[in-house]
Parts: sequence; structure tokens; C-alpha cells
Amino acid sequence: MARISEYRNTLLPLIIRKIPRMIEAHLQDMERNITNFQEAIGDIHEYAASLESVYVAVATMLFESEKEYKKCIQQIEEDGYEVGVYFGEVKEMNREVVLQLTHSIRTNSFGYVCDLINQNVPDPETRSLLTSRFVDILNTRFYGYINGFLFAKDKMITHLHNQKISIMGQMAAGMAHEIRNPLCSIKGFQQLMRQMAADRSESMGDFLNYIDICIEEITKVENLVSDFLLLARKNDTQKNRWETINLNELFKKVYHLSAYFVLEGSLDIRLSLPSVNIFVRGIPSYIEQIILNITKNSISAMDLGGVLLVSLSPSADGKQVVLTFADNGVGIPERQLSKIFDPFFTTKEEGTGLGLCICKRLIEEMNGSINVQSKEKEGTVVEIRLPLVTSHK
Repeated sequence: MARISEYRNTLLPLIIRKIPRMIEAHLQDMERNITNFQEAIGDIHEYAASLESVYVAVATMLFESEKEYKKCIQQIEEDGYEVGVYFGEVKEMNREVVLQLTHSIRTNSFGYVCDLINQNVPDPETRSLLTSRFVDILNTRFYGYINGFLFAKDKMITHLHNQKISIMGQMAAGMAHEIRNPLCSIKGFQQLMRQMAADRSESMGDFLNYIDICIEEITKVENLVSDFLLLARKNDTQKNRWETINLNELFKKVYHLSAYFVLEGSLDIRLSLPSVNIFVRGIPSYIEQIILNITKNSISAMDLGGVLLVSLSPSADGKQVVLTFADNGVGIPERQLSKIFDPFFTTKEEGTGLGLCICKRLIEEMNGSINVQSKEKEGTVVEIRLPLVTSHK
């Protein structure tokens, strides 16, 4: 061990002087092999400075006594673990970048340091010991780093899994609640019908009325299950069913349908359409469902004399169509605004809480987006953007 310390004053400064070259070679290697490496790593200067301090610590370790060397090995493994956790948990770096990064560091540093050892240490035994130590340090740092990274990813996967289980539980509870209500009605009326059939004391009119109520409740369950299945399907909007849709014509159709909802409410729906027809690609019934759902939500949020402004226009860049629904209703409290797209979340007594969730799903499947801005007691603005079709048959 005494022979290693003899080279500390001569070899250590040489290694430290080579560190900027090692870092430069490493960064060039990463830029060459990883797309958007700077974006993945963040502040490149901070990263380089951190790497330099690690290299200096590693170079110094090479010449420590056996006792101190063992302590340093333990420390560098712990440090590597913390860095791995940071890159996995905070930076959310993907596996490809991590593997390439660790490979590049080890390859570049090993080449530079081993060349210096071979050139400046004539004693074969000391050369072998220094090289062995350096390999040991690189491996220890690497395993610590990888273990920390894998721990962070496992933790993230567990968290996402727990979130998924929680959401499934909430959806199951909501589904059970919404199905139980009509089932209770059906059961109650069937019991009445059974009693009526046994006593033969009630009129046939009441009996038929109870049957109609049961059919209505069964229809509610069917609609709920259909909505739930639509929500559960992933990318099932088959593109061979898509067609080019004239939104001007579709809006006029929905406008006439919506008139039914405002007859008794003394509300006003004002439709503003461009003079030129606007076209999108999608499934007409889905877009109709989206427009109707948002229109009904706006109507239910307004009092007597409420006004809903519905407009259609191309975006400023001409690449999208913008559908806007602006009402002067009760608005949405800020604490609830982030939940409006959650399944089964609703503020309406008769609502299932699936409408907006399904709308968002359908819009996103058609490569669009939906944004809701609202202020309590002032109203709500819903903006939908879909890709504009500039040429159509």
C-alpha cells in the first residue's frame, strides 16, 4: 500500500487535469447517442460541475489507505444510490438515457485514467492494484446508481398502481350507486304489481303505469352501462367510421334539438356561425353528443333569463376549429373545477357524472382538446378545439 501513496503527488494531479477532457468526451457521446439529451438532463453546466466533483472524489480514493478506501467505497455507493433516486424520481429520466449515461461515464473515464496509470506507474503490481481499484469504484458507483434508479421507478409504479386501484374503486362505487337507484324503483314497483295481480283489486291503468315506470328505470340503467362502456373503451373510435363533417350543418341540427330544452325555462340560446362552412374529421353522432351534452350542462346551470352563446370559428393559425359555449349561469366553484372531468363527479341531483368525462375522451380521440374556465355566480366558458379539415370531398 505504501507504493500506491508514492504516486499520489505525481499521478493524482495528472488525473485531475484530465477530468475536463473526460467530461467533454462524455457530453459529446451523450449528445451523439441520445436525442434531446440536454432537455433530459436539465442544466448542463450544473450536471458537468456535479460530475467533476465526483471524478475528483474518485481520483482521490485511488490513493487512500486500505481502511479509508473501504469507507470511501461505502460512501460512493450511497452517493450513487441517492443520485439514482434523484434521476428516477425527480428528473423522471427514462431507462435508455440512464443506461447510456452510465455506460458513457464508465467507458470514457476508464480509458483516460488507465492510460495515465500505464504511462506513469512502472511497477506492474501497483499498476494492477490501481486499475483494480478504479474498476471497483466505477462498478460500486454504477450499482448504487442503478439500485437507486430502480427503487425510484418501483416506487413510482406502486404509486401509479395505487392511484389506479383508487380510481377503479371510486368508479365502481359510483357505478353501483347509479345502478342501485333505478333497481330499487323497479323492485318496488314489481312488488306492487305482484300484489295488484294477487288481489285483482286495482285498475289495469295503474298496473300499466307501473310497467312504464319500470321500463323507464331499465332504460336509465341501459344508458348508464352504455356510457360506462364508451368511457372504458380505449381508442375504439374506429377511423374507418370517420367521415368529413360539416360543423355548420351539425350545429344547426343540434340548435333545433336544444330548443326543446329551453321551452319551459325562458332561456335564450344564441348561435353564431361563420359564413363559410367549416369541416372536421370524426364520427357525427359523437360530435353531436358532445355538443348536446355541453349545451344541456349550460342550460341546467342558468336561471330564468339566462343566455348561452354558442360560436364556431377557425383558430388564428387556421389549423383548428374552435367551438365555444359561454353561459351566464351559476358557474363552478374553484375547488370543484379540477374535478369536473372525473368519472361520477357531478353537482346535479339527476346527473351521473359521466357526461363531461365521456366528452373529454371522445374529443381527445379525435385529436382535440377541451378547456373549461368558470367563475362562481358569473358563468362558464367551454372551449373545444378540433383539427380543421381544409380540403374535403
